[in-house]
Amino acid sequence: MRLEKYLVECGVGSRKVIKKEILDGKVKVNGEIILDERIDVYPETDIITFEDKELKYKEMKYYVLYKIAGYITAMKDERKKTVVDLLPEWMDTRSIFPIGRLDRDTEGVLLFTNDGALNYSMTHPDEKFEKVYYVELNREISEESIKRLEDGIIIDDRYQCLPAKVEYLNPKAIHLTITEGKYHQVKKMLKAVGNRVDYLKRVKFGNIELGDMEPGEIRELKLEEII
Repeated sequence: MRLEKYLVECGVGSRKVIKKEILDGKVKVNGEIILDERIDVYPETDIITFEDKELKYKEMKYYVLYKIAGYITAMKDERKKTVVDLLPEWMDTRSIFPIGRLDRDTEGVLLFTNDGALNYSMTHPDEKFEKVYYVELNREISEESIKRLEDGIIIDDRYQCLPAKVEYLNPKAIHLTITEGKYHQVKKMLKAVGNRVDYLKRVKFGNIELGDMEPGEIRELKLEEII
């Protein structure tokens, strides 16, 4: 196994972070500082340390769920249906958690993992993982509204959104791509240009797309598919 992959799966950080930590001399294999993330390591026999603490390998799990409307993104709630109710019985829900969130009435790509480092990386604004939404609108969208979204709209009277990508599909439907994840952000962005979201589905998060998945379907992923 490559050292880089081992460190990612141990939760040290994203590949970008790991390269920096290695160059800073924080990683040792059998007591020797390693500066090349591409070397092969053998977790069964090698002693691998990060900041002089021995790493213990655990198998990381990654899943994508085609979330359907009517479920909140939470692992437990006494009154409302949660995304856990959509997961199959064979999944160990004690150790996994969702990466980010989707609103109760929003459908689409929702990732699950037990990899804390990946969760941090994919939800941290500096990493700029793209999220693509299919949006059906209450009113026809104007060229001016599209330009305002692409320039970076202000929501909540004070927050300046980063410039979005807008793909025009028809007068009342667009693909909207953002890298942030503020509460109800897509709905607020469209409200700020005088429109309203009637239907919202996340069709892509990072490299993961819905593709031909069916609503409620879940499939296991490999880390290489995600980053």
